[in-house]
This record gives sequence, C-alpha cells and structure tokens, in this order.
Amino acid sequence: MMCRRLLPSLWLAATLVATLGLSGPALAQAPNEPPQQPFLRIEAGAHIAPVARLAVDAAGGLLATVSDDKTLRLWNLPEGTQRMVIRPPMGTEAEGELYAVALTPDGARVAAAGYTAQSWDGNFALYIFDVATGRLLARLPGLAAPVQHLAFSADGTRLAAALGGRAGIKVWDARNGRVQFEDTAFAGPTRMVAFDGAGRLAASSADGSVRLYAPDGRRIAQRTPVQGARPYGLAFSPEGALLVLGYEDRLRVEVLSTADLRTVFVPDVSGLAGEGLPAVAWAHDERGGLQLYASGYARHNRAPGPQGTAPNRVPAAGATRGGKPAVPDAAPSASGGSRGLVVRQQQPAPGALLDPALVSPPDAQREFMIRRWADFGFGAASDIPASRDAIAQMVPLPQGGLVYAAADPGWGRIAPDGTLAAAPRPPSADFRNTGVTLAVSADGTQVLFSLRAGGSPVIFDPLTGNLSAWGGEAGFATARTETPRIRVVDWRNSNRPRLNNVPLRLGEGEFARSLAILVREDGFLLGTDTHLRLFDAQGRLVDSIATPGAVWGLTVAGDMGVAALGDGTIRWYRFEAGALREQAALFVHAETLRWVLWSPEGLFDHAANGGQELVGVHLNGRRNQTPEWASFQQAYRALYAPRAVRSRIAGDFAPAQERLVQLGEVRNRIGRLPTLAPASLCAVVGAECQAIAWDARALPEGSTALRMGFTATDRGLGFGPLDVLVNDRIAARAEPGVGQASVEVPLDPGSNRISTRLYASDGTLFAEGPALTLRRPGEPEPPAGAGRLVVLAIGVNEYAKPDLNLRFAEPDARSVGEALRASGAGLFRDVDLRFLPSARATRQGVLEALAAVARDTGPADTFILYIAGHGIVSQPGNHFLFLPSDVRDTSSFPVLRQQALDDTTLVAALARIRARDAFILIDTCYAGQIDIDQLAAIGNDTGRFLLAASSSVQEALDSYDDRNGVFAYALMEGLRGRAAVDAEGRVTALALGEWVMRRVPQLAREKGHQQNAVFRAAQRDLRSFPLAAVHR
Repeated sequence: MMCRRLLPSLWLAATLVATLGLSGPALAQAPNEPPQQPFLRIEAGAHIAPVARLAVDAAGGLLATVSDDKTLRLWNLPEGTQRMVIRPPMGTEAEGELYAVALTPDGARVAAAGYTAQSWDGNFALYIFDVATGRLLARLPGLAAPVQHLAFSADGTRLAAALGGRAGIKVWDARNGRVQFEDTAFAGPTRMVAFDGAGRLAASSADGSVRLYAPDGRRIAQRTPVQGARPYGLAFSPEGALLVLGYEDRLRVEVLSTADLRTVFVPDVSGLAGEGLPAVAWAHDERGGLQLYASGYARHNRAPGPQGTAPNRVPAAGATRGGKPAVPDAAPSASGGSRGLVVRQQQPAPGALLDPALVSPPDAQREFMIRRWADFGFGAASDIPASRDAIAQMVPLPQGGLVYAAADPGWGRIAPDGTLAAAPRPPSADFRNTGVTLAVSADGTQVLFSLRAGGSPVIFDPLTGNLSAWGGEAGFATARTETPRIRVVDWRNSNRPRLNNVPLRLGEGEFARSLAILVREDGFLLGTDTHLRLFDAQGRLVDSIATPGAVWGLTVAGDMGVAALGDGTIRWYRFEAGALREQAALFVHAETLRWVLWSPEGLFDHAANGGQELVGVHLNGRRNQTPEWASFQQAYRALYAPRAVRSRIAGDFAPAQERLVQLGEVRNRIGRLPTLAPASLCAVVGAECQAIAWDARALPEGSTALRMGFTATDRGLGFGPLDVLVNDRIAARAEPGVGQASVEVPLDPGSNRISTRLYASDGTLFAEGPALTLRRPGEPEPPAGAGRLVVLAIGVNEYAKPDLNLRFAEPDARSVGEALRASGAGLFRDVDLRFLPSARATRQGVLEALAAVARDTGPADTFILYIAGHGIVSQPGNHFLFLPSDVRDTSSFPVLRQQALDDTTLVAALARIRARDAFILIDTCYAGQIDIDQLAAIGNDTGRFLLAASSSVQEALDSYDDRNGVFAYALMEGLRGRAAVDAEGRVTALALGEWVMRRVPQLAREKGHQQNAVFRAAQRDLRSFPLAAVHR
C-alpha cells in the first residue's frame, strides 16, 4: 500500500518528549540492608543450578525445592506443575544461594536458608515464607554459618537447622522463633537433621559423628560408626526404631538402632561405583511394605561417566565466590565445599561435535542410580537410573515412593513400585561437556554451540534473531589454547595454572575451566568457576569480570570474546583499552528452543515462539521485606528493543543509550506496581456457581466457566485493566473498581492453565496475580480445524482526512480474505468471511464487527483478523494506534488517540472472542517514526499469534504486482503452498508466520526498498494450528 505523511507536528512532539525524558533517581543502599540495584535473573520455569534440598508436606501434595540459583520453588504433586517461585533477598556472588528448605506439616509455611543475609547482617539468617502468598513472614538471624539442612518436627512446633563450619545445630520454637536448644560441640560441618514422630532429633556431621537428642535437647546418644568416614544423609524409619545413615565419602549405608545408635545391619552395595551414598530414605511400596533407598554418586561399576569423565572432588557450584569460601571453617575442598556434595564439574578433553538429538540425550544417559532394597533393606536390591548427575537428597511421600533432588539440575519422583515416575528435566543448556566446541564467526557475532553433550550443534545469529541447525557451514573458529608465543599449562580444572612457570593469579579455591588466546597473541582469556579474567602475554592480570556461573567454554574473534557459562547462557564480551565489558547474553530453553537475548541494561529480544518470560528483574526491598520481581514480559513495552540489542553486539551503543532513560524509570516503578490478591472463586455449573478453593486441581462436573474475584491494591501507579489468560491466551478482561475486581472466564475442555495480570494505569507494566491449573471434566479438546474459520478483513483506503488516503489497503484486505476462504475450504467445517471496506471501517464500525465475531465464535473455531491501513505508535507509552476511516484530526497524540483504535481497546475486544486458535495480521503504513518491533507487544498482551509488517513513506511500495502490497502478496504465496506444508498437506500458522517473516524483506529488495515483518507466537507451548489446505 502507499503511505502518506501525517502532520509533521505529531512526529516533532514525539521527538521532543523522547529527547527531554529523564531517568528516575538512583536507589541508594541503606547501611546493613540488601543491595538496591536491579539484578537480571533467568526464570526458566525450573531450577537452572543444582537442586540442593527438597521437602514435602504431610499430605504429600506440595513439594518445595531450593537451589544454588537463589530460588525457592513450590510444586504440585503428583502432577509436578510449578505452583510458585519465591525469591529471598539476594546479592552478588554467593549471597542468596539456598542450601536448605523445610515445609510445615500443614504446608502453610516454608523455611529456607543457605548463604543468606551474610552480606548485610555480617552473619547468616533463615527465612520463613507464607506458602499461599510467597510473602516473607519472618527471619531468624544471627547464625554463625550457612544453613545446610532444615527440618520441622512432625507436629510443626519445632524447626531444626544443621549449620556449616563448626556451628553445629540449632532448634527453635516454630511458633515464636525462640531458640529451644543448640549444640556447637562439633569438629566439622553438620550435614543433616531429622525428627522422628516422638520428637527426637538426629544429626549427622562431617566430623564422623551421629547424634541423637531427646525432645528437650538432651543428648541421649552419640557415636562415630566408621572412623575417618563422613556421615551425611540420615532418616528415621516410620516407627522410629531404626535410623539409616549414608556417607558422602564412601559407598556405605548403615542401619542403626535408635536405642543406642549401634549398627543393626549394612545393606549390600555390590555392583555400584562412585564416591559415596549421601542420600538415604525409607519409603513405602504400592502394597504398604517398607523399602530402603540410597543414592548420591552411585553408578554401575561397568558404566563410565559421560565422555569418560567421572565426578571429581572439586568445589561444588557455589562452594566459592570471588575466591572466598562460601562456608566459614568448612571442611577441606575434598568434602565438596559448602554442602559436602560433589557435583560433576570436570571439564572433559576436547572432542568432535556429535549429531544425535538436538535437545536432551536419551534416558540411557541417566547413569546415576538410586538403589532400592526391598523388605526394610533386607530384601533384594534393584537399581533405578534416575539422574545425569549427583543426587543430593531423597524424601518419602505418604502415598508411597519418594522425590529426589539432583544436580542435573532438577528433581524427580520414584513411584511406589520402584519405577521412575518423573525424571529431572533441566531447562538450561549444559556446557560442561560441550564448552570446548564453542565457536564464533569471524566478526564475533554468530555463535556455534551444542545444548547438551551428544546434541546436534546449532547456530545463533543475534543480528537476525535466528536460531538454526548447523549445516556444516565454515567460517567458525574454536579457541586456541596454545601458540608458540603463549603456552599456559596446568589450567584445565586446576587452581594453579601457570604461564612460563609463573602462577597466574586466581582467588582462593577458584578453578580454571576454559582458555582462549587472543587473536593478536597479546594476551588470553581464562574462564574460571566465578570469573572471566583477561591476562596479558606476560601473565599479568589486566581485568576481571564476575560471572553468574562457571565459564565452561571460551572463544574469541577480533576484540570480542564469547563465553558459555554454567547458568546456561552464552555471553559476548568486548575487550578494549585494558577492560572487559559485557555486551549481551543469550539463554536458550533446552526443551522448547525459546530464546531470549538481552543487554546488561535489560533491553531484550526474543524468539518468535516466546522467551520474554525467561528473564526478569529482581529488586530487593529491606532485609525483612519480600523482593519484587518483574519478568521482561511484564515490562515488554518498555524493554523490548531488538534493534538496540543487536546494535550493541555490533559495537554501536547509541540505540541502547537512547533507551536507558526508559529503563531507569521501569526499574524504579517495579516496586510500585499494584498487587492482586485472590478473593472469591467459583465454578459456573448451569445456573449455579459452586465455590472452589484457589488450590483446587479439578473442576466440578459440568463446569463451563470460572467467576474470579480479586482484591487489588494501588501502590502508586494506579489501576489499568485486569486480564485473565487461559492456556497463555487472553480470555477475559475487567476494570478494577475501588480495589475490587471480578470477572467470568470461559474455560477450555481438558486442562486450563490460568494466569492473571493487573496493569498499571498507563498500561506499560503489569503485575502478575494469582495463577492456578484446573482440569475441566467432559469431552476432550477438539482437534484444530474442527470448527469454522472466521475471518474479519478490514481495509481503509479512504479517510475523512483526504491526505491520509491509501491505494491498496482495501484490495489487500479483500485479496487476503478471499485467499483464506479458498485455502480453508475443505479444511474447516465452514469459512465465514467478513469484509469491512473504508465506508464501514469507522471506529464504531470496527468495534461492532469485533463484537459480532465475539457473539458468533466458539472455542472450536479459528479466528483471523486482518487489518490494513494507517498505524502509528503513540508517545509516550509505545501504544499502537490503528486509524479508522473517520479520523479527522492528527494534530497531537492525545487528540489522535481519542479517534483511533488503540491497542488497549483492540486487546479488550479480542479478549471476548472465544476461539481457541487465532491469528492477528497487521499491515500498517506509517510516516517514519514507528519501529515495527513495537507491534510485537500486541502478541505479548493477547497470547495470540501475531504477524505484522509496516512500510514507511520513504520506503513504501505502491504495490508488488500492481494489485497488492508486499505483505499481502507474501501471505497469499504462503497460503497457496509456498510456506512449509505438513504431512497432511496443510499450512500451519507457524509455517505461514515463518514464511512471511523471511519473504517480505526479499520481495521488498526486488523493488529496491526495505521492509520487514515481525512474527510472534506468544503461547509458550507453541501449539500451532492449520490455516490452509494445499491441493497438489
């Protein structure tokens, strides 16, 4: 279509607003309080670092896990769905890593601790959180060492902690936080504590001892079962007569009598290899019989580790940060650092790239075993392949079987019959065995890497936002680790690397993991557990930068270094003028291949199938306050800036600097977002509404909808709309009134994953509210294409303001609509095409047409909205405005917004359309100030597939073929079969989006112009659906 310029005053006003914008004031850190600067953190929906501990409630329906990734997560059992993420106050380096967790028997409160509060308290603290809200209820400070393990008594009245160093154990009254008793007479770190049903407490220590205490704290027994050995895991039998003990430094399990801690028997561990069995548990089978379990580092003695490597006794993740031990007075490094557990952190020798599955290796790679003995441990033994890495703890379930924590990272579940019911599913890349294959293009931008050992390599191009399989392309260079001029020795997995026989300066307990010599051989990069370090050719340390994980892979090109880190990220660093500077970071979700790319300032880009939810901003409050969290998805309109991120990697910082003003404002506003708390909830069944609990799992028979009530609290930014999403797409919208809101939400057949969003008054940020997952009984979900295809095609050529008139908007809308009707025939039950030409495409006419679609469309239908005409993005706020035909005044954004269809109004109208599958197609023309990427916010807000293109005055094409514009032409090509066709001869929404996104720039170049398209599939599970049947 042909674009005409809107009034110049509109663009001038926007320019002045952007130029004169000011950043918000910096947040100062009060003495003895957590740091106030924002922390950019990965949120992949699961742990991305070794899971240290776990706990379950007495009913066995709630699981809590903690990790070195500084998060506490709550899960529903047995489904394994995540219920909540709780983030304690955190700091740099190890501050905030969690090593221990315990749930009250009723599941109402959860305690967590680790390397917590030391940075501002000067000693360590334990946190207590409310399970229903995730809010911080209390903190127990003054601990001399990090907490290693926690346990509540069976009646929930006492809380016991095992402490590192030589700090021993401490027991509190869980009702008031008063210390009941403590024992500090230990010669090594205390590993675990456990209560029996009668209130007795057992404790194990790396000093070799096992101790038993009466409920009043009196020590009633103490024994060192094996001289020189280090006991670790322990668990009472259900009736309390026996205590099973596992060791961290040897393959040995002992069953002790709780009368005097004497050894009753030692189960057979023959056939196992490994350093120890620190995790032990009793658990019932499906018939009620009691089985004994043990695990840790155990593998079959016939099975070597991956690529021939075995677990090594080096500090575990989080054992050291910045050269300082994470545990004061901890045992030597052979004890496995902060928790005594040895996580497989050995870098293998370089090897060739492999090419099996892209994502996870097959189950056969789970070589870490759980041994199960029948009949109290006296019966036959069997081994369960459970994990790809060490298992830290096992906890029985009241229904039988158990759950276990693994360094994969992740957690798993063993069924009562001893089979693997759920295995750990790490969401992040594991570069420990693939970092040596990291390669980079000559310009330092494109990266070649593998997500898993044995996985097919992929290429990521940050300048185009493309993640693709490697097809053998040349031009990628791996790291040089030795040249005639520079020869670093003893660096791999060593804390004493040397250059010319001179030791390189590292922190205490810091181990080197990767090396890359610079192109000009004037220095080298050394990656360690905690830092990326730049040395000159003589071995002098030039600069260092702390990293959020071990640097497992390095490579360089020019003045750019690329690193593969232990947190699953690929990061770009520039080194110039003697300094290292991070440019950008990439995280790829290993199962879905969603990715997010971000700059240190927080600007980001993401994959077509999502990724904006994978990273967010953590903001501490005061030390007794719950931190704030906002994902990139919540701040999408402010932080989504693909071009700025790409320019930063290419060396142009100007676009990112221009967005820093807005970024600063967002950081300050996150802590003032409104809050949304659950109130009433009932299921609509016929004419009734049956009350259900917010933690319910299933709906009553005959349920068709939910009526949800909320209490909203304004914290300074006011209230915008409240959105309810069902299975990641918007299903209802309401406007809170005086802090109260209620909404009726139609439900899908089968599973309904429900989330809520409450926007601030300007609509640029939203707070996440209550979430739940419910199953609706009844008919199964209908297959895609089972209903009708409903198409609303809107084209505006003629405006009330004649200088806005276009030539091809109406023809494009008509042509695309007819193409959809033709290609959908035979695929859908019926095709309902509704066309709005200029005369009917007034603001009121468009809204009435959308309302009619909402009345006529059901869940089984597929809906497509195509709009062509003038579109702009308002300033400030980055809101998309579609100009209907009755627009008359374009003198200012406020005036224009009153006449236009803004995205808030559009989203509200789309929320009422119940079609499960929908595609929004936007073909807009603008006059120079719009970044096409801003249109992606509509996809983020609705959860619908979005495909949009925009042309400028300078680059506008009258048409591609004298009939239609580039975007419409590319769409019709795809629908006719140029897009990828599946095995059933169908073009899906995903295939069409990918085709048009690639094809529009090609067609535009043929005419000597530039034009781009943006495609977003906002649903996380990337559930595509068919749009066209191709007859060949």
